[in-house]
Amino acid sequence: MMNSSKAETPFLAALVAVIRERRSVRAYLPERIADSILDACFDLAILAPTSHNLECWQMIDVRDTNRLVALRHLCLDQSAAAAAPHLIVAVARPDLWRRGRALMLEHIQREKADPTLSAAMQEFMPLFERKYRLQIPFLFADGPFHILAPLKRFLVWCRAWFKPIMRGPFGRHEQALWAVKTAALACENFMLALTAHGFDSCPMEGFDEPRVKRLLGLPRAAEIVMVIAAGRGAAGGVIPQIRFSREHYIARA
Repeated sequence: MMNSSKAETPFLAALVAVIRERRSVRAYLPERIADSILDACFDLAILAPTSHNLECWQMIDVRDTNRLVALRHLCLDQSAAAAAPHLIVAVARPDLWRRGRALMLEHIQREKADPTLSAAMQEFMPLFERKYRLQIPFLFADGPFHILAPLKRFLVWCRAWFKPIMRGPFGRHEQALWAVKTAALACENFMLALTAHGFDSCPMEGFDEPRVKRLLGLPRAAEIVMVIAAGRGAAGGVIPQIRFSREHYIARA
């Protein structure tokens, strides 16, 4: 448990300042964000926690003028979408699990070949590799139209009679929810990073998802988590933040 002296660090003060400063801004100046700053924010988004290290999400920075105009309309012409110089579409991509698995297996092979790897890590690597060769395909390879998902649920249900066990995600909807949770964590990192760089953002859920997916050429398995408006906030763009006392949200069991 962290002691009080360690908790009271400059990192804590900076974190509190950034979190309190971040607000959903709905009016923007036309000033664009430099590519170097956007890239730095995307790099911090990538550092967000990700389930199984599979990173099944994408952020699409819409730059094409015609697509941007169309996207503003598909976001129901709401003020943040209409005014912001940048619109970033956050997409959950459960269908990309194979890419993530392949990257992790390549990483494991490089680590195993590293002569400086500690003895403890050398013992751990075979277990780590087995996870990506066996467990990950079992969780995510459902076959055409997820036809194997009911069978896998039944097998796991039988096993769960004898020990606690991870029960999914199996099937299209469970895997979509799994990927959305990971994508949302990356979105928060991205928006906090924008705030730290002196820019503003607004996560939007008001959009026509099927049409946005067609506009961006996304596959059926993709789920749009949110569209993030980003830029330099203008006067009058901040809606009052309404929060209630802690006991409404925090429970101890």
